[in-house]
Amino acid sequence: MKTEFDQARSFAYRVLAFRRRTRRELELRLEQKGFSMEISRRVLELMVTYSYIDDKAFARLWVEQRLSKRGLPGLRRELLGKGVQPDIIDETLSEFGEDVEYGAAMELAKKRVGIRGGVCLIPRLAGYLERRGFSYEAIGKVCRTLRDKEG
Repeated sequence: MKTEFDQARSFAYRVLAFRRRTRRELELRLEQKGFSMEISRRVLELMVTYSYIDDKAFARLWVEQRLSKRGLPGLRRELLGKGVQPDIIDETLSEFGEDVEYGAAMELAKKRVGIRGGVCLIPRLAGYLERRGFSYEAIGKVCRTLRDKEG
């Protein structure tokens, strides 16, 4: 017969088999499943010890995968929502500069303009990029570049 710790550990392994998670996400899943705080704490420590959960690595991977669709401020909000500590987020996002965000915004803008047959109003494009979580600096730079190309 399995102890509560064994059940919690097995559950954590199953959850982590689907995708990487932050410490907070796994903590919430264990809590939702009804495991006690003490058991959850022990399982989380075990997962950290074996490097199955690592918020720094998670944040870096998350940003690398999603930067083509979201701006740095948008990624910051997503990571905060996943329970990553603000200092880890700041450290991770500092690795990616404004130029990387501008490049991602420009690629999205070009794709959007291509979908619309080469014609896209600058205010609509700016709104689109804003909803995607790009910074105002990157949006302004993209819009100025596209406007200058048209003119």
